[in-house]
Amino acid sequence: MSMNSVLNSKENKAASNILQTKKVAIVIPVKNRPDLLEECLSSLVDQDFSINECEVLLCDDCSEDDLEIVVNRFRERIPKIQLLRQKESKGPAAARNMGFRSSLAAIFVCVDNDIVWEQDFLPRIIDALETHPKWVAVQGFLLPKGNMNSILYDAPESNGQVYLSGVSAYRADALLKVGGFDEAFLLPACEDADLAARLLKLGDYGYVPEAVAYHPTRRVTLQTHWRWRRHWKYEMFLAKRYGFLSFPGHPAGPFPRLRVALAAIVTLPAGRFLGGFKYIRTKPSHGLLACFYALFDVFCGLWALPSILFLRIPPRCNYLIS
Repeated sequence: MSMNSVLNSKENKAASNILQTKKVAIVIPVKNRPDLLEECLSSLVDQDFSINECEVLLCDDCSEDDLEIVVNRFRERIPKIQLLRQKESKGPAAARNMGFRSSLAAIFVCVDNDIVWEQDFLPRIIDALETHPKWVAVQGFLLPKGNMNSILYDAPESNGQVYLSGVSAYRADALLKVGGFDEAFLLPACEDADLAARLLKLGDYGYVPEAVAYHPTRRVTLQTHWRWRRHWKYEMFLAKRYGFLSFPGHPAGPFPRLRVALAAIVTLPAGRFLGGFKYIRTKPSHGLLACFYALFDVFCGLWALPSILFLRIPPRCNYLIS
C-alpha cells in the first residue's frame, strides 16, 4: 500500500527531489550471521552520506540468532533503523519485498548482510540515479574480499553484467510495476536476474564501477556443491521465462530446458574440471579436489534433471500490492 502512493507521484520525478525529500531506504535481508551484519552496518555508518536521512530496513527471514542485540548497538548512529521479521522462512526475495512494502521511499538501495561498502558507495549510486532519470535501476561494482589464491574459495562478483541485487538501487515506481522480487525463488539464486529481466523492459539498468563493495570469499566444500544443485530449477525458470541462461544477454536457444540440462550435466562440470586440472600444477591438492568436485557436479546435475525437465513454471505475481 505504501508504495502505491509512490507510484501515484510523477513518474519521472527527479532524483534531486528524492534527495531533498530524503526518501531513500536501504533494504538488507538478514538471516543469522550477526557478526557479518555488524560489519555491514559499520560500513554503512561510515558512508560519505547522511545516514540519518535514510531508513535502514533489516528484513529478517526467521533468524535463530538474536539480531536485536546487533541492531541496538547501532540505534544511536542509525536513528531510522528497523528490524522487520517474516513469520516464516521464505528466502531473501520475500524478505526484500517485505522491506519494499514497509516504506514510502522513492529509491530502495539493496545490500546483502555480508557485504561491506567503500565510503563513497552510497552517494555514488544515488547520484547516478539523479544524473540518469531514465535509469530504472543501477548497480555498483562487487569484488571478492579474502582468500583468492585458491580455486577452492568462491565469492560473487559483479562487473555490470550480472545484475546482483546486493549492490543495486531501484526506483520504487519501477519495482511496483514489475511486482518486486518473485517469491517463487526461495533461495539466494537467480532472483535478481529475474527482477532485472522485468526491469529492463521498462528502461535502462545502469552501472557505476566507481561504487565499490566487497563480498567475503568462502571455502567451497562438497556440501557447497550439493547445495548448489538446488539452483538449477531456478536457472530453468529464467531460461523458460526469458530465454537466457543465468543473466540477460546469455541466450538459452530454442530448447531452454534441454540447454539448462546440458549446462548442469556437461558444460558447467567440464569447465570446473578444466579449471581444477590447470590448478594442479601450482597447488596439486587443491586442483585435484576441485576436479573431484567437478565430477560430483555431474551427479548433482543428474539429481536435478527431473526438476529441470518437468517442473511447472510458477506464475508471476505482483507481491508489492497487498
